[in-house]
Amino acid sequence: MPWQGQAVPRYNKRRRKLSPEVRKALNEMQAKILQDPRVGDKKRGPLRHVWVEKFRTQKDQYLVAYEIEEKAQMVTFLDIGQHENFYRDLERYRKTRKSEG
Repeated sequence: MPWQGQAVPRYNKRRRKLSPEVRKALNEMQAKILQDPRVGDKKRGPLRHVWVEKFRTQKDQYLVAYEIEEKAQMVTFLDIGQHENFYRDLERYRKTRKSEG
């Protein structure tokens, strides 16, 4: 049974800015992640609860960051972007998100 998916506002905002071709590839990647959330790489350190999966499209590589909530079988998509400063920005975002909530 596929998992449920949800996205934070940051993810949705960045997703809207992508080209249609990249968005199509992203939709396929999201479906793959929802079938088996452990398909990505689990990060360490400050991002230890985050999983990241990479995909290529239009000669560029994109990263999708997400968290897994086992009990609710929920995948929360956190961010989408290219590698440059991706992890640094994601770590900052998670810190501000935790302090708000």
